[in-house]
Amino acid sequence: MDIIWQQLCYWEMIANTLIHREFTSSYTAKFVIEKDRMYTENANRSSGDGIITPDNMEPNPKNPIIASFFRNIGWSDRLGSGVRNIFKYSKYYSGEEPEFVEGDVFRLIVPLNEDYSYDIKNGDKKTAIKNGDKKISKKTIQNYKKILEFMEEGKEYTIQDFCNLLNLKPSRTKELLKALTQDIEQIGNNKNRKYRLK
Repeated sequence: MDIIWQQLCYWEMIANTLIHREFTSSYTAKFVIEKDRMYTENANRSSGDGIITPDNMEPNPKNPIIASFFRNIGWSDRLGSGVRNIFKYSKYYSGEEPEFVEGDVFRLIVPLNEDYSYDIKNGDKKTAIKNGDKKISKKTIQNYKKILEFMEEGKEYTIQDFCNLLNLKPSRTKELLKALTQDIEQIGNNKNRKYRLK
């Protein structure tokens, strides 16, 4: 469901803006959604200029107290995880990589591509529109994040692995996994079923 990737992207972009904002600046933070992209602009205490990628980033806790608070309430993971997460979610959501542009004004740009939409790509525009209106709770989004970050390429997991991770009953855990079928595949029958990344 694209709505999952959409909300995960929103979540990470907003958290990134708050955690890395230069609060002494009067520059107004922006979150703008356009037809072909969404982006944030934010005052920044820059340590350099240029494009940031998961390969060249150097985590820099600009607001460590806010970052620590967000980690404690489950809004963010470890330092630097936002860049990796947005790169991952953006590929699922739009098929393209985001841009992190470091400077006195920090810009984060996530491309939007309706033609790439999972539901529209599979010929079900009505489903895409319906899913776009569907609200997903913060707790559910956190659980999706936990599942996807827990799973490693090539490894197989049982339903009990996810129940232990999320502290949930099997029935609710299966619902969460079902929503992630675009990215997770099931192997085996009910009794011996396992899950792995596609």
